[in-house]
Amino acid sequence: MNAVAVAPAPTLVDPLSVPVLLPARRYGGRMRLNSLSPASIRAFEKCPEAFRRQYLLGQKVPPNLSMTLGSVVGDTLAHYFAGQIVGRAPAAPELDDLVLELFAAKIVETELGLEDDPDLGKAQCRGAVADYLTEIAPTVQPVSVERRASFRLNAEQQWRFVCYFDLECPRLVADLKFGRSPIKEERAYRDLQATAHTFMRWAERNPAEFVFHAATLEPPDQGPRWQVVPAPRSRAQLLGFQHRVAQVARMIAHLDATEPGPWPLSADFGWWCAPRVGTDGCPHWDRCPVGGAALVA
Repeated sequence: MNAVAVAPAPTLVDPLSVPVLLPARRYGGRMRLNSLSPASIRAFEKCPEAFRRQYLLGQKVPPNLSMTLGSVVGDTLAHYFAGQIVGRAPAAPELDDLVLELFAAKIVETELGLEDDPDLGKAQCRGAVADYLTEIAPTVQPVSVERRASFRLNAEQQWRFVCYFDLECPRLVADLKFGRSPIKEERAYRDLQATAHTFMRWAERNPAEFVFHAATLEPPDQGPRWQVVPAPRSRAQLLGFQHRVAQVARMIAHLDATEPGPWPLSADFGWWCAPRVGTDGCPHWDRCPVGGAALVA
């Protein structure tokens, strides 16, 4: 779908409260920031300064091992469903070879912690893909994988909210999660990605239920490794999501216009506002004006 959806009426967001433009980037060709996403919304809400460094200054950080493992499994299963859609689903041995190929390519860019074991991670990816093919895949009827979709809150906006659907079925959107911890009901209820994807299908006038296909790095002692975790959203939650996107966009535009230096930092209760240790802490800590940079000033 190439068209840009406009938020469905009735909307509670005042069109005048949504900035027409987002700030310009400070690196490369200095192109203007032209989209927000679930990841960038979360980044800004956790720490505006970290958002500025990543999205406006271009200070990227390498993925950690957990992120790499999730990417390998997700890309492999996307390849499987893409083949299934056109009637040529790859067999399990081909997918296992793809896991090894993707892992070898991605691990070289991965920031490994002292206790990370790449060989164990590779085995976990292979097991997770094999288990998915028997536990979840037979029940799925895909119509698209990794489809890009976007919407605007009004027709004047020159930026969009963008999301990518891992897996779409006729009346279902699924997001694949492979990580250290299971997806519990509390997280499913508040997850921004679930809200954004449900809203996007609603904005397209093609509503769908949202579920997580979730598994942990190590299989459980009993029962299936992969779980289907529903994340339903009410109409009130979807309308509230519009306000959330509009508010973050306003704050980004305001800070860009009024704060030439560092932006506000994380809230005091943010456990992530700390030196990077393994998968915890802030990836921008070493350059933060009240973090690592302050310690060597």
